[in-house]
Amino acid sequence: MSSTVVPLVIAFLGIVGTLASGLMTQRLAEKTKLKELDRSERQRAEERQYESKRVTEEVVRACYVMLNTASLDYHSELNNFWYALKADAVTDDLRSRLDDARREHRARFSEAQMRVPDDVLASADGVHRRLSRIYGVLKRLDGGFPPRREGETLEQAHTQIVELWDELSEMRRVMRQSIGVPPDSA
Repeated sequence: MSSTVVPLVIAFLGIVGTLASGLMTQRLAEKTKLKELDRSERQRAEERQYESKRVTEEVVRACYVMLNTASLDYHSELNNFWYALKADAVTDDLRSRLDDARREHRARFSEAQMRVPDDVLASADGVHRRLSRIYGVLKRLDGGFPPRREGETLEQAHTQIVELWDELSEMRRVMRQSIGVPPDSA
């Protein structure tokens, strides 16, 4: 090679190397930026998923609290009404309070039907049915109507009110289990 060609080749290789290093640096920066954007998008998706799960859990927990409270209130009003029936001292206020408790319980139970898992709903449904049966018996007794079934007496209604505590406790246990509360923490 001639003495003029060698410097040209070296100059050409220097220029190509400089251009190639710039392109390689740009490509590397683009890849790094894409990885960073991808990682950021995955993190945002995980945060959205976590937030959605957290909100759902809070909604279900609130539903459990309201259903449990409404069930206990309804049970208490049934018990109060039973005692008033037994003493022949039922007032319009007691009737109204019982009907209000029933409406509130029905509203909370209806909400639970749309929000809670099947195992919790099965337990809540058992409580709901039992509360409704006791309500029907007490209202018929209050109105002087004959029983629909054998054994629909004031004494039997009281027995059912007392026995309902076990179903209320079971419903609460299933709810607590559903939201991850350990069985031994009270």
